[in-house]
Amino acid sequence: MKLSTSDQPPKRYRSLQRKLTLTICGFVALVMLIVTFTVAYILRNELYQQAYKGLGESARSSLIQLENRIAYLVEGTARLAENPFMVNGLIDSQARSTDLPPLLKNFSSGTSMRSAALLDFDGQPVYQDEHWLPEFNQSTELRAALSMGEIALYNDTANRQMTVIAPIKFYATTQGALLAAFDLRELVSRHAFRENDGFLRLYTKNDSILTLGHDEAIKYISSRQRPTSDTPLLQQLDLSLEAGIPESQFESVITTTVTRFIGIGIILTLIAAILAAWIGQGIASPIIELYRRVKDTRRGACAPLGTHDELEALAEAFDERTRALEVAQQGLQEQRDRFEYEANHDSLTGLPNRFNFNQQLDLAISQAIRSDLSFALAYIDLDRFKLINDSLGHPVGDKVLITVANRLKELLGEGDRLFRHGGDEFFLLFAAGADTCREDELLPRIVAALSSPVIKHGHHLDVRASIGVTRCPQDGNTAQALTRNSDLAMYLAKKHGGGQYQYFHTSLSDQALQRMEVEAGLKQALRQGELRVHYQPQVDMRSGRMTGTEALVRWQHPEKGLLMPGAFIPIAEETRLIIDLGNEVMRQACLQQVEWYRAGFNPGRVSVNLAGAQIHEADLVESIQNVLSLTGCKPQWLELEVTEGFIMQDPARTVPVLKQLKEMGILLSIDDFGTGYSSLTYLKRLPVRRLKIDQSFVRNSVMDPNDLAIIEAIIALANKLDLELIAEGVETEEQKKLLLQAGCPYAQGYLYGKPMPALELMEMLRENQTGTI
Repeated sequence: MKLSTSDQPPKRYRSLQRKLTLTICGFVALVMLIVTFTVAYILRNELYQQAYKGLGESARSSLIQLENRIAYLVEGTARLAENPFMVNGLIDSQARSTDLPPLLKNFSSGTSMRSAALLDFDGQPVYQDEHWLPEFNQSTELRAALSMGEIALYNDTANRQMTVIAPIKFYATTQGALLAAFDLRELVSRHAFRENDGFLRLYTKNDSILTLGHDEAIKYISSRQRPTSDTPLLQQLDLSLEAGIPESQFESVITTTVTRFIGIGIILTLIAAILAAWIGQGIASPIIELYRRVKDTRRGACAPLGTHDELEALAEAFDERTRALEVAQQGLQEQRDRFEYEANHDSLTGLPNRFNFNQQLDLAISQAIRSDLSFALAYIDLDRFKLINDSLGHPVGDKVLITVANRLKELLGEGDRLFRHGGDEFFLLFAAGADTCREDELLPRIVAALSSPVIKHGHHLDVRASIGVTRCPQDGNTAQALTRNSDLAMYLAKKHGGGQYQYFHTSLSDQALQRMEVEAGLKQALRQGELRVHYQPQVDMRSGRMTGTEALVRWQHPEKGLLMPGAFIPIAEETRLIIDLGNEVMRQACLQQVEWYRAGFNPGRVSVNLAGAQIHEADLVESIQNVLSLTGCKPQWLELEVTEGFIMQDPARTVPVLKQLKEMGILLSIDDFGTGYSSLTYLKRLPVRRLKIDQSFVRNSVMDPNDLAIIEAIIALANKLDLELIAEGVETEEQKKLLLQAGCPYAQGYLYGKPMPALELMEMLRENQTGTI
């Protein structure tokens, strides 16, 4: 008996389900295994690369430590050669026998000098101690030191020692030379080699001259570092270092790590395969159900999976979407036209905007050059607009701008084009022509039109404008040159009192141009956000932990790159732009403090310098309160630094302001203490909490006992007045040790870190969470 189609059992869907499940499981398992072993291979290589990178950093660190020690020995030898006893030793045999030995012995005890010799100007030895090894006759280094009067270095590879040749001068005339020989093995062992299972090898060119800690029975991995411009003395001596560690130290760790990773990957592969099987069955089930309903001829309709005619709804939705797309396309074209207009025009005044101006100026320059014509460009800047905005609000300011734009448009002639560049700045591009009569007639009318008061909400607003005018191609034939020249001419108009126009002329001195350019650029930098704040860490030298930072401003100039404060701070102080600049630095520093604390770090206080113009501002306290309120920065996170000179200019006015800041919870400190004219009478009355020892004293404190005495006096004074101390400019371990012994626990300087962007300082903050930096 033959079964009908409807009576036959549906077996094919089971085959489909099994095939789909096995295919997905196999694919997922294969991908997981490939990924696991690929990542394991990459991980192993990465671990090796990290090991070699660590070796390179270790060798580089040893190289820098050796460079610093050699620099210290060179400086010490030079100072020893300046000793008057050295000149006596050249000419007096009695001095050589009585004065030189104890002097050289004392120097040797502090520097581990192996031997020393004294040579006359002809290079002949007049004195050699008992340990002297090399013989110097007419060596290149010696002759260079004697003839040029400069320090020279000599690498004696045969005796494994470095010789410093320091000229001995009398009234700026070279009389001879002091030769100090230092044992290279001792230098490397004490100042570059770390006691561990590794080795350190010193090379000159490609020849090894000494090795420390190497065992021939052990297999090592190593990294060799050659001297660079950062290590000029080692570069001069042609010395390089190779550091190595036993390969067995990290081979077992790498093997264990990779093995564990592979094991975890296999387990995850099995789990993924099980999940893939479950997913495969889930995918196959609705397909099998759909297949069963298609095969079931007894069903009058075959709505997919009982979704109430979803296919018909899909068709209707498709038709609706098609019609909607046609409507959307028409609207999109209208929107595109509107966007194109808005992209080229100012929404407030309807004038062409900055983008449109840049395009039109380039086009006008090319047309003028091609047609041998000239045109004028006027930069119009309103004189009192900021005051109107701040006092009456932005709505009134916007209406003033509209009024000014309308007055200017009424004066335009045929071919003239007016642009709003941004804020209260306008550019007027005169029509090109063969003469300058038109602008000479129009500019006075513009000045007069803008001088008329603007009446808004019952206020008679005196706006006025400063206008700078330049010509193309007489003053320049590039957009950058013309906009810069018009800006400088506008600045000149403001310097003459505003409410007038000035032409750019080349008779302005280079110095005046540069100063005006810096001031104009600085104003632009404040508007465009080009100021950057770098942070230098402040550290507790006893524990090595970071206690705070100092905020230092930099200018990211669009053409000159990163500018240091010395390039613009003096001009900012003269023009009172220092007030806006100081407020911007404080704002950025407070924002960064809030960001660091919210991220879970503890950066301590951020120290911000207050300029003299800021201190004497009547609304200083209110201004700082606004910054703290807007940024969310707590007062106890902020430290303000003031210099003695600014306080003493008007102490009766300054001291009450500082007391208000202290009552807010802000820590106050005196910057560069000891370099100005200190008044101890006022010092005891000032609400300051910390004194900063100026770096000029710290820099020479190791070699100059007078500077050390000044530091000790400042520390004693601070202790008596119960004030905290921090030293600036700490760069060497010797300076650190001296300051700690003198009683100064806190410091900042290149020994702990240079001023750096916030992202770089983030690494120090992470290290500060768990240990010393």
